[in-house]
Amino acid sequence: MEFRTIIENQNPSFKISQDSKILTIGSCFSDVLGSYLQKNKMDCLINPFGVVFNLFSIANLLQKTINLDEIEGDLILTKDEVFFHYDYHSEIRAETKEGLTDKIKLKQKEVLDFVSKADFLILTLGTSWIYQLSENQRIVSNCHKQNSNLFEKRFLDQNEHLDIFENIYFSLKNLNPKLKIIVTVSPVRHTKDTLVLNSLSKANLRLACDVFTKKFVDVFYFPAYEIMMDDLRDYRFYKSDLIHPNEVAEQYIVDLFSKWYFDENLINFIKEWRKIITALAHRPFNPQNSKHQEFLQKIKEKIEAFDNQIDTNAELDFINQNLI
Repeated sequence: MEFRTIIENQNPSFKISQDSKILTIGSCFSDVLGSYLQKNKMDCLINPFGVVFNLFSIANLLQKTINLDEIEGDLILTKDEVFFHYDYHSEIRAETKEGLTDKIKLKQKEVLDFVSKADFLILTLGTSWIYQLSENQRIVSNCHKQNSNLFEKRFLDQNEHLDIFENIYFSLKNLNPKLKIIVTVSPVRHTKDTLVLNSLSKANLRLACDVFTKKFVDVFYFPAYEIMMDDLRDYRFYKSDLIHPNEVAEQYIVDLFSKWYFDENLINFIKEWRKIITALAHRPFNPQNSKHQEFLQKIKEKIEAFDNQIDTNAELDFINQNLI
């Protein structure tokens, strides 16, 4: 008797390799996947604008980056003597308006340079719900904990999703014709919308992703949401808030991503590199013990074997600091 329904194998028409350049952007699952890629020495830029939940805001940030648009000063606000921008996450802030503008411009240039050379954009959609400023109907990416009376909540429908995606798709492809886009729906539950409206939101996003992949041959779907909802159908795979996948679930999802999308050389590299990461995490009772010093020397030799393949400076520095 089977007690699980396992997600079917994906057979994409491409493979991600060790030298692939990847940008992740979107909800917090983009952080999870991006961190996994970076941990395994991939060239990955993770959510450079901070967490972004809806497609309009993601596309808006990318379009303004491609155009290098002027920063809209009327969307800058101040709170507790710190300046924020409604288009950006609260982690992008400064003590002056000019400082915030400069920081955003630097971020735009960094992202523009990266995405113009990237092989893949992994775009994670979190919600279909958006918030607009009541006074002018401007859609915001982040409310920055302002009074709820300043905003109106609205649902992005299918036609809006397609129009938004088409526009940013063609802008990205004009900038970088080789770019492939992987879309996914975040497995994080937006319970503040209520469970009923969260289900409506996720279903809407899933349908939108299906439309994107059918319309564009270089847009692909990764079923992170389905893995969480169907394969890992149990609250033991959630953190204590019952909203976010826990570390076991996150690892399971990214392992499936690796299995389906990575080429054989990258899969083999990760297997060996994990052994090194695990060894480096070992904390001995006596660091100066001769056996531990010998252990460190052996790990150093294994790391040095990867010198021509990846950047190992951080790991070698750690080893050298602990060698006597």
